[in-house]
Amino acid sequence: MYRSHVLVCGGTGCTSSGSQQIMVSLREELKKQGLDEEVSVVQTGCHGLCALGPIMIVYPDATFYAMVKEDDIPEIVEEHLLKGRPVQ
Repeated sequence: MYRSHVLVCGGTGCTSSGSQQIMVSLREELKKQGLDEEVSVVQTGCHGLCALGPIMIVYPDATFYAMVKEDDIPEIVEEHLLKGRPVQ
């Protein structure tokens, strides 16, 4: 059972903005931090906010991240998914 789920938009707009690489980086960082068995990464369909892509939503707290870059992933994993503090 996972304690968190990270939904990453896999719609056309987000994919063209790099969401596939975001998912790869996210999984790598989760493994590096020892969270790969606690946090599930799920590719979703379009959220309808293509101009804000790539989009990630972290559940169960429903934190919304927009325009995510690969450089953001280590901070999001460490601060939010490890320590429970959403990143601004």
